[in-house]
Amino acid sequence: MSAAAVIGASFPAAAQDEKLLMVTSTFPMTSPTPYAESNAQMYSVWCQTYGCLGRYNYAAKEYQGILVDSWEIVDPNTWRFHLREDLVRHDGGPGPTTADVLHSYDRVLNDPASIQKNIFSEVETIRAIDDHTFEIVTKEPLASLLSYIFDRFIITSAELAEANEKPDEDAAFGWGPYKLKSYQLDQEIALEKNDAFPGISDSAPDTVVYRQIREAEQRVTALLNGEVQIARLIPPQLVSRLEGNESLDIVESASIEPMFLAFNPKFEPWTDVRVRQAAAHAINKDLIIDRFLMGLADRMDGPLGEQQICYTGPLDYVIDYDPEESRRLLAEAGYADGGPKVEFMTASGRYISDRQVSEIVTQMMNEVGFEVDLQVPEYANLTAAMRAGELPMYYLGRGLFLDPSEPLSQYLETDVTQRIGYSSPELDALLAKERQTLDPEERCKVVREAAELISEEVPMFFMWSHRLVHGVRKGITWDASADGEIWLSDVSM
Repeated sequence: MSAAAVIGASFPAAAQDEKLLMVTSTFPMTSPTPYAESNAQMYSVWCQTYGCLGRYNYAAKEYQGILVDSWEIVDPNTWRFHLREDLVRHDGGPGPTTADVLHSYDRVLNDPASIQKNIFSEVETIRAIDDHTFEIVTKEPLASLLSYIFDRFIITSAELAEANEKPDEDAAFGWGPYKLKSYQLDQEIALEKNDAFPGISDSAPDTVVYRQIREAEQRVTALLNGEVQIARLIPPQLVSRLEGNESLDIVESASIEPMFLAFNPKFEPWTDVRVRQAAAHAINKDLIIDRFLMGLADRMDGPLGEQQICYTGPLDYVIDYDPEESRRLLAEAGYADGGPKVEFMTASGRYISDRQVSEIVTQMMNEVGFEVDLQVPEYANLTAAMRAGELPMYYLGRGLFLDPSEPLSQYLETDVTQRIGYSSPELDALLAKERQTLDPEERCKVVREAAELISEEVPMFFMWSHRLVHGVRKGITWDASADGEIWLSDVSM
């Protein structure tokens, strides 16, 4: 494969009998180097072409291997992985080996283009056992290791890297169920089915093109005009354009991106848990979901929804909409005569109806006595201030998370980050314990205990996860998953 075959090549028309799938992309396509991008879509693309260790199957609710066929925990700090021996590289070369794993690990950490070092933040080293067995050694016991690395650690060929000055352009061959055919920066990526991949279905698309269409209106138009067959991530206000169209199906799934309000205890009045609880009681989540989000959201009453690891059912402690209780708590906290005054920050256009939702939340809080000053800074400024711990109250999404360990630590464990200035020795101990509890059932009991504490203390008030809505042409079968990404070999045409 030459550089021209991958970079900047025009995608040829499909043969008459070829099953061609055109899919919209909402993420930028900035580099053919698989370690140079860090978003869910590109992890998915590279996982399906070069190959990754495995993926989480949302339907089966379990991790499944792709380049590995099994793994086990050797000791609290050591996980052992066994590579498959039935794979052939796309150019006919050998299957993946431990040398490829070590080469890829080095690239993640040391390639100048890599922006993925964080996936190994809890890893001490990777070491070879034999040609098809390796061990990942963590700095401390880490029950959630698979959520860090399983579908994000992309394996590339050590042999091809040594033989080619620009392997990502001149020799972009891997072991996945699809092959990279062309990559046009910020335009489209074309893949073709790897018929040699064991078990791949005849009904899976032969060729797939991801077309970059960032604007939702344009995605809908492209679907209606027949330019694409799957238009992903349609916001609620545009769903009506697809309804009643006999050539289309509307496919929905739950999501693993929770939307939340943060009440930063570094700032008054959020130092008082009664004020945080009062704010939560003031918000009618069901009303917003039903009337404003058109029912296309799943209410959350804690950090986890049904799609996420360690969800064990509704929490015992839930803060429901109760404006009278909100006023009572404010009075008890010293605000019987009005107030407190709070600054509230939100994005505009980054999340579904984020500004409008925040305006409704502002009105609801004002009705019980708060004096809310809603501000809408530029998103880059908002997130920079959030990471620096400079926001008293804000509405954001955490991004996709399957396992609760990393995000809860990131936002709520003392001094891990400054995003929310919350500190609780009790929660710190629970978060440390869940990381070190390797038995899944026992670990989930600890996670639930932590979730109950968060629900009562309310440094984060979880609102909902938006349902993912996609428009799909008739004749295509796709069971959408909670991460919104498409595992192409599961698509039937």
